Amino acid sequence: MCLLLYGLFSGNKSITAAALVTLVAVSLFCIPTYLSGEEAEHVVESIIGINKIAMESHEEQAEIAFWVLLMNGAIALGTLISAYKTSFFSKPLLWINLLLLIIVVALMTRTGNSGGQIRHSEINATAQLAKNLNSGKQIF
Repeated sequence: MCLLLYGLFSGNKSITAAALVTLVAVSLFCIPTYLSGEEAEHVVESIIGINKIAMESHEEQAEIAFWVLLMNGAIALGTLISAYKTSFFSKPLLWINLLLLIIVVALMTRTGNSGGQIRHSEINATAQLAKNLNSGKQIF
């Protein structure tokens, strides 16, 4: 995202192209990562202390983030192909890429956080404590 921002604001075509190529590559690398999630679920679901509700939430959030990232990669590829044919980058396509990339970062952050809640009981305990404190419940 930083590379794309720098390319957009500096007007450097090489940096912009590198950012788009990186985005296409990252979207392709996310495919095996996403596909390995189902197998990982089968491995960890029998472990004591696994939060199955968090696991389902993580799976749903990962699917949304996956498809948005693939769409972003496809638009980045289209932007590169368009620039190759016309020898300049379409500003609207670059801004669409940036907007989608910001959304992808937010979705991936949320997905990563929900993945951490699957096994890390200290995260769940801290969240529950904060919830109790905010609601005014007696803790001890």
